[in-house]
Amino acid sequence: MSITKTICIIDSDACFAALLISRIQKQLPGYLAFRLSKETLLNRSELLLDNDYLLFNQHEISEEELKKHCHPTKTPTMIPLLGTEKPYPPKDVLMLVHEIESHIGLGMIPLPIDTTVQTALILSFVSPEERELHVQKQITRSMSEFAHVVRLDIMPGILMPPDPEYKDAPVYQKVSGISELLSRLSKRGFSFKDIPSYLEPDPYGDLRFGKPVHSDDIITAHTKTHLFLIQKTVSYLKSLGESSLLIVVADGLSFRRIRSLSRNLSHLEVLTPLHVEKDYMLCNEIDTIVKAHNGTSHIDFPYRIDQAEERMHA
Repeated sequence: MSITKTICIIDSDACFAALLISRIQKQLPGYLAFRLSKETLLNRSELLLDNDYLLFNQHEISEEELKKHCHPTKTPTMIPLLGTEKPYPPKDVLMLVHEIESHIGLGMIPLPIDTTVQTALILSFVSPEERELHVQKQITRSMSEFAHVVRLDIMPGILMPPDPEYKDAPVYQKVSGISELLSRLSKRGFSFKDIPSYLEPDPYGDLRFGKPVHSDDIITAHTKTHLFLIQKTVSYLKSLGESSLLIVVADGLSFRRIRSLSRNLSHLEVLTPLHVEKDYMLCNEIDTIVKAHNGTSHIDFPYRIDQAEERMHA
């Protein structure tokens, strides 16, 4: 029998705590969140002993004071409810849940089960800049788990990340490009052994397919062609005999095409705006996609760009 993880919230604002608990229960159904007042804590400090995570209002109680009430060998992970710089504004509820998930380790692309190849779809509804910060972080983390990581962008060419400028490092040799590859795939008679000739080093990770000649070359290709490319790439990665990952990054696609892609990839990750709950139509579409997906899934609420950059360089 699994043991329920607990999240204790210390804040005098009962409405804020209730909102946070509601969001935690929705995003982390396996966790029990509850509110504890400072007064109750001071009278019954043993209530902190069995908690895994502690969210506290720094204006009401300091981290140093909290540690005095914890056992030296069992101190919960402490997360401030307010910003760490003046004027110490309250953190957004979704940001707090995202921070808890990061501590828990959620959001990482899981290792495959019963196979050497994992496939993941990163579906973006955020800006290209926020998307790229997140994708680069995922690729960096994945390279410590997988021997090979291949990135495939299914989006308009104008939404793809720009190639970095090189000063001292040599410029990567471009391959013939994904436009030619998609043309060959649509005619069939293509072997997975030809996949490596269409891959180039990814300056942010391992390997990637080249950019299209024209911006709409990829998105105008038939969905069956996309799925055929995914199938051939997976066959190539399986032939390597090592743990491998294919990351498909989708942006600017129709929801019908997204559903077709998600059904054929094992892990789904959805990047949404912080206040996505205000967009009912988008929420319904995302909910439909996630429910139709058969594998693992995770919905992520990226930080603002400046905050994400600080975390990446910390």
